[in-house]
Amino acid sequence: MNNFRRILLAGYVIAALLVINAFMDRESYRGHIPDPVQTNIADARTITVAGDKGDVKLTLLAEYVVEGVVKGRKKYSDYPSQISRYDFALAWGDLNKSEIDEHIKYHQSGRWYSFQLLPSCPVGIDYVARHSANVHLIHQDQEILRQIKKVRKNDYVRLEGYLVEAQFESGPWRSSLTRDDTGNGACEIMYVTGVVVNGQG
Repeated sequence: MNNFRRILLAGYVIAALLVINAFMDRESYRGHIPDPVQTNIADARTITVAGDKGDVKLTLLAEYVVEGVVKGRKKYSDYPSQISRYDFALAWGDLNKSEIDEHIKYHQSGRWYSFQLLPSCPVGIDYVARHSANVHLIHQDQEILRQIKKVRKNDYVRLEGYLVEAQFESGPWRSSLTRDDTGNGACEIMYVTGVVVNGQG
């Protein structure tokens, strides 16, 4: 075998290993994930973030840390995208265990998320609603945005930051402060200050 063929074969092997590693990295975490940790802020303070259309004020409502597996990831170019370009649909609790996960389908569209349970699902709608959420992500800076862009479906993520109310010219965009609500206004709007993906910050 000449040197060129050896180099070509080595290149194929390396490429195959990279594909295998990438596939393994995207395998969903299958254990129990604890509920998000939220600490409401009694004296809410306001900060300013630079948006694509100018500065936007954010009122910090609660400190917030959430861990979960990404069931959906969607980029938007709507009005709120001037500060929030991505939504993550996250699931925690027991929802990522194989015997439960395989019976649930998640969907994202128009800043909403929904889920569909197969008749064979061992948990009910209420459990899924309390242990999953669609999170609108506001990045603290370009480095946080870079980390958010790297996240893919089935990644295990830990997000740190605050639940907020954004003061747009068109009116406020306020985060939910409970995991028990559904429908309009039930999504979390999170100012993200830290991202850990698959155990790597």
